[in-house]
Amino acid sequence: MVVDPRKLFPLFAGYVMTASALGGDRPYRVGVVAKARPKVTDDGRFDGFGAGILEFYEGLAADNSKSYWAAHKPFYDSGVARPLRLLADELEPEFGEVKVMRPHRDIRFAADKSPYKVNASLAVWDRGNAYYLEVSARGVLVAGGMYEPARDQLTRFRQLQDEPLVAADLDRRLEQLTAAGYPLGDSESLVTAPRGWSADHPRIDLLRRKRLEVGRVHPPGPWLTSRDFLDVVTDGWRVVGTWNAWLARHVGPATPA
Repeated sequence: MVVDPRKLFPLFAGYVMTASALGGDRPYRVGVVAKARPKVTDDGRFDGFGAGILEFYEGLAADNSKSYWAAHKPFYDSGVARPLRLLADELEPEFGEVKVMRPHRDIRFAADKSPYKVNASLAVWDRGNAYYLEVSARGVLVAGGMYEPARDQLTRFRQLQDEPLVAADLDRRLEQLTAAGYPLGDSESLVTAPRGWSADHPRIDLLRRKRLEVGRVHPPGPWLTSRDFLDVVTDGWRVVGTWNAWLARHVGPATPA
């Protein structure tokens, strides 16, 4: 199943081809600017999430309350939080430092006062390029790219659309990503052409984009509670890494203010 990732994950919100099949780019390793995450100190390894994780998040979506959370906290600790930390430990050697997202929502300025996120997630990011993973009752999202490009990054990306060789290379990359199940999300776009470009520009669809992320949703399966989950994520992030590498090479980091 392939869906627009912007409909599912808030940070920005595959298993078909490997990075070598997408032209051999190594994943663009990026770091995360965050406090160091404590490692799991025992000799455990990631062997999937706890059986019942889907039911846990289905229940939380239906009853997002402190009483539900308290009653199910033991399962969350053992079946979600600990496996998520173990997974992060196994992903870090290849992709860089992983940030495990906290389960509580920041509701200080939100109209929705639901206290808990209805997903478990982690990410690796730096300067707008990211790898992202989210597990919820709806499935497993593997995604990445630039969620919120800075103005100068968007300007550079748009200028590339008038460079024939780079634009052709971009088209090939996006075709490969789409074939792998990782299409470019399109829910965040300008209503009309950006300033300086014509509304009838042949590449207006790309010029109007405000976000440059790709992603794929996997329907839940038995692999969710097994070590096979690690292969799904690493294979997907390697595909995402080819997009991050393209962005790093052609768009680059944001200019410091």
